[in-house]
Amino acid sequence: MVITISSADYSIGTVIETTGMVHEKFSGNWHSQEDNSTNISGVYTDSEITNGGNFSIYKNIGLTGSTSTSPKFETQKLMQYSSVDGAHLSANELLLSSSDSLSNISSDSICFKDPYNGSSFYAQVQLASTSVSNAKELIFSSGGRYSDGILDYSIQTGQPGNDTIIGLDGTIRTRFEGKTESASDVKTLYDRSLVSGLISKFYRTYHGGDTFEMTGLTSAKGSISEKTVMTEKYISNVSIPGSIVFGTSVYSSDMLTNGGNTSVQKQVTGSDGITAERMITYNSEGDRSIQVSEHAITSRFQLPEMGYGNPVCVFAGPTPAPHDSGISSPYKESSAKTGVSGVSSAMIISTTVIGNPSVSDMKNLEYRADISIPIGFNKSMVQEMKDTDDDGKFEDLNGNGHLDMHDLVLLFQNFRWIGESNISTRVDFNKNGRADYADIVTIFQAMDNAKKK
Repeated sequence: MVITISSADYSIGTVIETTGMVHEKFSGNWHSQEDNSTNISGVYTDSEITNGGNFSIYKNIGLTGSTSTSPKFETQKLMQYSSVDGAHLSANELLLSSSDSLSNISSDSICFKDPYNGSSFYAQVQLASTSVSNAKELIFSSGGRYSDGILDYSIQTGQPGNDTIIGLDGTIRTRFEGKTESASDVKTLYDRSLVSGLISKFYRTYHGGDTFEMTGLTSAKGSISEKTVMTEKYISNVSIPGSIVFGTSVYSSDMLTNGGNTSVQKQVTGSDGITAERMITYNSEGDRSIQVSEHAITSRFQLPEMGYGNPVCVFAGPTPAPHDSGISSPYKESSAKTGVSGVSSAMIISTTVIGNPSVSDMKNLEYRADISIPIGFNKSMVQEMKDTDDDGKFEDLNGNGHLDMHDLVLLFQNFRWIGESNISTRVDFNKNGRADYADIVTIFQAMDNAKKK
């Protein structure tokens, strides 16, 4: 093991290459207060533990704070592990930052309670964490950086460009949370992932500041649970009649599988509005399934012009005149929702664009989802299959009492599943001892002959 420490605030480099038990841990924090009354704090923790196996890690951590008006933190890590005799590895990494500033600008106001000229408030909280448990094989890299209120963090398993190497045999959890709040708007991002099994690729990048962005890629054989929620709330803070606007936008997506082969690519960005893209491909052998949903909603309310008269200074602010009943409705709302549940294969591609809630002439919501799902067999459908002529074959697959084109569609779209199931011999219509696509031709010919008679 090699550790080097330099003195420019601090920089720590760690190299470990060993076979056997390992327990390595680091924790650090920073805090500063800038001249503009901004408080900045941060925490970084990192640990690895094994009960045997081949382990290597290359890690560097650096912080510059006392010589700068804003602290800068950076970390880089590369870790590999292979187990021996049932050993395994667990590892954790967390990077947390927060900042806030508060300045009162109402001292020059004539009124001591002017609702449109109060304190200037700004706050950020950002968190990124990764946890690996029960890993038998692992190729892992991560990098984090905090500077000037912006947190960037990325992780990756596997080798870039090589899908044949398992990046992780075990379980990985990730958590990303961000919140930026001011007197006029609030933006939040919440993302959680839990993947367990053989993971060929797992990639996440997080960018947090005035803009939130999260990009993810998951390619795995096993169980997966993922959820992403991004929200944006806006309220104008001006005293011009008819210009006070309240707006809320929400994007939410989740996915759950209990096994199977899954590939997911997703990207969510929040700034002046929310954009999201997601592509999912999934297939299983019929005894595993996927559940997916996606929601998008936006609303906007603009206080109508009230014909304000002379302002009243003390508590109430301006005094409204009678409401103009001829104005159009000040409220707008748009929403979209899709969901898929209990299917053994699917391809889902979706895009979401939610406009800035503070701008009235922008489109509220654009949403598109392309969903391709083969008709799937389930327990109840299998129970409905009938052998109409008692020859040991299921001619009536949909259970409507006769052979028709719907049965042929079911057989074609689910043939792989049927061919690998314990009912494969019940669809061997050409009697060659196995279920193959020649059986589809045979049943189609039988339907054609029946029509000719």
